[in-house]
Amino acid sequence: MQADFWLESWDVGGTKTSFHRNDIHPYAITYASPEFLKGKRVLVPLCGKDNVLMWLREHADHVIGIELAEKAIEQFLQIHNLPYHKTADQRYEADRLTLINRDIFDLQAADLGHIDFVYDRAALVALPEDMREQYRHKIDEFMPIGSQCLVVTLEFLPYLGNMPPFSITPEEMDCYYRNNYFIDHVEQLEQPEHRMVSKFGLSFLKEHAFMLTKVSDRSSQSWNLGDQYRNKTANPFLSSCRTVLNKAALLFSQK
Repeated sequence: MQADFWLESWDVGGTKTSFHRNDIHPYAITYASPEFLKGKRVLVPLCGKDNVLMWLREHADHVIGIELAEKAIEQFLQIHNLPYHKTADQRYEADRLTLINRDIFDLQAADLGHIDFVYDRAALVALPEDMREQYRHKIDEFMPIGSQCLVVTLEFLPYLGNMPPFSITPEEMDCYYRNNYFIDHVEQLEQPEHRMVSKFGLSFLKEHAFMLTKVSDRSSQSWNLGDQYRNKTANPFLSSCRTVLNKAALLFSQK
């Protein structure tokens, strides 16, 4: 979807922005726990006015949200009554929270600083295949080796055509990320009561969660273990070694 699509969606509101949740997603509470977030700098791409920003801000060192629609940022700050100041480069700065009103594809890693963790609940699934590839490469630019990303996806049938959210299968996630990341498929829940099931007459809907750990950067040809371990989740021994391997990746990134 091009920029105009999302700007118009926020202008219209209502069902156009129904992806916004009024609660904190259970996957965020489970996999971005206070202990996990402690001391981390967190990135939330295409953040909208998601309440998860407050959860992350409460427990992380600093949170950076990227949002194209200024209206979404202003609504978020108003809802949560957060004092802030706006800079000349379209940044809304609050305590331990930076909201950047820019197109994500125009940003560079230097614009964000170091990132430890990326939270993606409604970004990857919001983009058609051609933009999805561009988005994945951009996020990969932001993530140093050793950083992690929680990606929440939806899988459903029938397909809805060229409209978000898009169905993304575990097989597609493996294809997208296996070269540069360890992929831990941590959740796969059937959601028969999801509002999309009745709205679109879906035969099923699953909500997946994947914890990705970056172990390779193809641009620098550094420690590339992606192909060797891409099927680790199907191997009990490799799965049990995940913590050791992740620590090794972190140590390597600090050299």
